[in-house]
Amino acid sequence: RFIRLPPTIDGMAYMEEAVYQDQGKSFELPFDRDAINWMRENVTGSPVILEGNTPEYRWGARFSIYTGLPTVIGWNWHERQQRSIYTQPIVENRISEVAQIYNTTDSNQALQLMSKYDVQYVIVGELERAYYQTDGLAKFNRMVGQTVDLVYENPQVKIYEVKSGAS
Repeated sequence: RFIRLPPTIDGMAYMEEAVYQDQGKSFELPFDRDAINWMRENVTGSPVILEGNTPEYRWGARFSIYTGLPTVIGWNWHERQQRSIYTQPIVENRISEVAQIYNTTDSNQALQLMSKYDVQYVIVGELERAYYQTDGLAKFNRMVGQTVDLVYENPQVKIYEVKSGAS
């Protein structure tokens, strides 16, 4: 679908050279691949991650898919199918709150919502920059050293770890 590869059992091999298009932008997947591999090699346990949410059949939930780590909201349709018995719009609320966390410029509001979901790692990559507001994403850099630590960075992806007791 992205590039032609020889047969392989490496489900991430296509990311080495692939470019994904969404929201009128092109994302070079090697940057996400490197960040995903860092998480696979360095994160222990099952901490909750925050990553961008997208409509179905797009690049959303990529870190949770490739690491097995829980995320605040996964693939919309699967989530709605699995929670169809609930009368409250649980999935829609989570999608909205993920957007609030990324878009707000208020660090305290973001921390309160991250605390609600026990978020320990925040992903800011090309996908998040395509879907969320620049001013809101910038708050994570301002939070470094106070309530989050920048634990991984490459030219297109940053991973922040929420400090224990920050919220």
